[in-house]
Amino acid sequence: MPLLASILVASIGKPIKGNYSYAATAAQLEKDMAKKKTSSKRARGGAADTQAQLLTMLHQVWLAGLGAASRAQQGAPKLMEELIAEGARVQADTQAAAEKVLRGAISGMQETLNARMNKVRGDATDAFENLEKIFRARVNSALTQLGVPSAGEVQSLSKRVDALNAHIDKLARTRKPAARMRTVRRNGSAHSPSP
Repeated sequence: MPLLASILVASIGKPIKGNYSYAATAAQLEKDMAKKKTSSKRARGGAADTQAQLLTMLHQVWLAGLGAASRAQQGAPKLMEELIAEGARVQADTQAAAEKVLRGAISGMQETLNARMNKVRGDATDAFENLEKIFRARVNSALTQLGVPSAGEVQSLSKRVDALNAHIDKLARTRKPAARMRTVRRNGSAHSPSP
């Protein structure tokens, strides 16, 4: 039998409400706690155990509060006020502990979620890059089969055309003075005919 239930049974042995006695309540408490212990053993992970412990502790505090309230109603009102103050303090402490556990669980889930999201983003980026490489290779292959020159071939031909144009311009400049001289010799004047 749990310690708190034993104290309640030993200190007060009269009925609460209805036909239930503190002894019957303690027996029920013992059964409930045995169920919670077996269910908490089955639970997986530290958070489930912490939650089960928290619920068990809250249940014990509730029962202690009921017993203390019953005694206080029989005794002095000052004791009732002290118990209310103590109950408020315990509630605040318990609430703070529960919030801390909850914050820790949420933080852990956020870290896990962020890590998974980063992995998925990386995998998606890799898959997109691979898809782009495959697409480029297939387009290049199709263009080659159709006889379309590649960008490198077009650039090489463009350079050759530029070189040929430069050579033609050079030849044209060297031929113009020679053509003027022939015209001057034929006409006997220094003026060249207009083109």
